[in-house]
Amino acid sequence: MGDHQANQMVKERLFRLVVLDIDGTLLDPSDVVRPVVHDAIRACRALGIEVALATGRRLRTTRPIVAQLGIQLPLVLYNGALVWDSEREVALVERPLDRAGLARTLAEAEREGLGALVLRGPASGERLVLVTDPLPALPEFAAELLPRTGEVDRLPAADVLELDDVLTVDLFGPERALRRATARLARAGLPIYHHGPFEWIPQLPRWVANVHAPGVSKASGVELLAQQRGLTLADVLAVGDGENDLPLLRRAGLGVAMGNAPEHVRAQAGAVVRGHDEDGVAEALERFVLEPWRRALRVA
Repeated sequence: MGDHQANQMVKERLFRLVVLDIDGTLLDPSDVVRPVVHDAIRACRALGIEVALATGRRLRTTRPIVAQLGIQLPLVLYNGALVWDSEREVALVERPLDRAGLARTLAEAEREGLGALVLRGPASGERLVLVTDPLPALPEFAAELLPRTGEVDRLPAADVLELDDVLTVDLFGPERALRRATARLARAGLPIYHHGPFEWIPQLPRWVANVHAPGVSKASGVELLAQQRGLTLADVLAVGDGENDLPLLRRAGLGVAMGNAPEHVRAQAGAVVRGHDEDGVAEALERFVLEPWRRALRVA
């Protein structure tokens, strides 16, 4: 869909909920919310338009971004596996992998020689678990992970299967092996989101993908937020840059891709704005939310 079609859509709809991805979208390349983006978010809220964040991050790594903004926002975390009410500090929905999903995921990791990191929910303090026996221990990976994330538990696969609060399994390995495993997991009904090379250790030949419980996506989490407000996804303007944003960009009233998004993400969005190094979020909010609302209010 081109920008002209996107503009036509905006003329027909005034969006009531804005949902922003964080990394590569809200944050600039130095991981800061720029003033012009911050001002655009405040302008939306001043008009009564709610703003939420949707991210693959955990709650504890999202809190500093909320602090940067200085406002309490609804949060869709772990790619939709956790929806969090920031004002009441409670989970609205939590969708962990069940034993069968975990077993299938770890079996595919073992088959392809992949590493696996388990991300647990808030009840456990969002513990990270590096899965061991029979999976590879990846000592060089752990050595890099520990200083960045704090303490990491190590559990054999059999013990991981007993956990009931696993919201994400991150798989790591060479691209071809990773994609073979994730293709089989996707056929089994588990949502998969690829992120490309593992950015913390560029010299290692490891790519990363997130695995979630069936039905988990940013779209499912945002749909819950919308329903609680008497809205539908058609009332949502969503902005993102990654593969994990695609379910939401496809289903939102208008899905906007950042200019820095991969080509296949930009191709599936309703509109494309500047990159996160050029305040693309501010452009999206001004063009598709603020200006249409201002015009409507002037007419009224």
